[in-house]
Amino acid sequence: MKNLFLVFFTSLLYLCFSLGNSIVGNLSNAYAQSDWKQEYADICSKTQNAMSLTSVELKDYVDRCDKLKDRINGLDGLQGESEIKVYTKRLKMCRDLYDFTLNFKENKE
Repeated sequence: MKNLFLVFFTSLLYLCFSLGNSIVGNLSNAYAQSDWKQEYADICSKTQNAMSLTSVELKDYVDRCDKLKDRINGLDGLQGESEIKVYTKRLKMCRDLYDFTLNFKENKE
């Protein structure tokens, strides 16, 4: 009877740990997948105020856009291909606006 209980208990522990690791892995992957969306929202939310930003801030936004583009392109297949293409295109539009504004301000000075 003790041996049966020990085998059952050991099997239950093994099952809990094996499922627990996959659940934690999926949660961390989901966080990493949605983390870039927060960065995207933060970057592109300032486009309507681009003219009021300083040259240093504009350079920072352009750099952040480049880094985020690399991050989006490096995503695995969990996101749909069309979703990645849409966000990449929108991010490029934000980057181009910041770059245009930066060039305009530098030529104006």
